Parts: sequence; C-alpha cells; structure tokens
Amino acid sequence: MSIPDKIIKEIDMLSEQERQKVLDKIKEKYMSKDVILLSENYAWWDNEEDNIYNEQ
Repeated sequence: MSIPDKIIKEIDMLSEQERQKVLDKIKEKYMSKDVILLSENYAWWDNEEDNIYNEQ
C-alpha cells in the first residue's frame, strides 16, 4: 500500500470533526492562498428553495 493510500485510510477512520481539522490544516499548509475553491463559491447553487435553478 502506498503512503497516500495509507494516509487516506487513516483520514477515513477519523470522525467528521477531526477529518475537517485535518483537511483545514492541509488546505492551510499546502494550498495556494489565491486558489478559488469552487465548492465554496457555488454553494448557493444547491439552494433547494431556489426554483430558478432547481426546476422540477
């Protein structure tokens, strides 16, 4: 098993709160400060009450 696989396995064993702490540390330490995170920028898109984008 490769080192990245071992790390992912260990992260998967953490609780949701602990996992978020680890991911925040990774983001803080290894990601560029000027990276645009699409998941955060487009969070408004998942609004269930917004019938304009969620036509059923």
